[in-house]
Amino acid sequence: MEKACKKKHKKGGRKNKFSAYEMVILFLLYVKNYNAMEDYAFGFQVSKSTICTTIHFVLNILIKNKNFTLFGSLCIKSDSSEDRQIDVTEVRIERPKYHQKEKYSGKKKCHTMKIQIIRGAETGFVYEIEIGPGAEHDFHLWKRTFKGTPKNVTNEVDLGYLGMDKYHQNSRIPHKNSKCHKLTEEEIKENKELAKDRIFIEHTNGWIKRFKILSTKFRNHLSYFAKFAMLICGFYNFDRA
Repeated sequence: MEKACKKKHKKGGRKNKFSAYEMVILFLLYVKNYNAMEDYAFGFQVSKSTICTTIHFVLNILIKNKNFTLFGSLCIKSDSSEDRQIDVTEVRIERPKYHQKEKYSGKKKCHTMKIQIIRGAETGFVYEIEIGPGAEHDFHLWKRTFKGTPKNVTNEVDLGYLGMDKYHQNSRIPHKNSKCHKLTEEEIKENKELAKDRIFIEHTNGWIKRFKILSTKFRNHLSYFAKFAMLICGFYNFDRA
């Protein structure tokens, strides 16, 4: 961070009102508590624009840091990669000015953005995330961003991905109960075993939602949504490591 600050002011200009340490602390306070920028401006005795500039500056620096980056699709395509768990979590956003219909979630009854998380079943690391609008179905989001999966790798998913076995045969999907097809005892047992294995990705979603920027209404511009989501998942990997 200090190197980035020195590089920014190498050609001169105003000095930063915060040290590198204070900038990181301010950023972590912002994503964890997610108070209004005016509150931090009042507390640090600076303008709101200074707070906004500092937060976006730190965001762009940390997201390039190797300690907080995700493994990416190259690890996912590897034949030696582990089994993975896939799930989607939704984050409420402010009502957009345009294209409201495609971001309206019928499940949440509000406008949302979806984060699809691909997590290793053994190591627990988040390999990759994908972003989609609230109206897009979980399975459609997976098909749209599907980059290929080795045949020896198992995908553990919920009923939102019903039909994945047509694209990837080695998939564990819960059995669906209906009026015409009641679940047998063996199918109920298989569903319970899958739920026990998949509970860890629910814990991952809960860890990410500790940061209120992803658990309350997202008030920033949507162009920053993917960056904040990737960085917080990077924090999760760093914590696991």
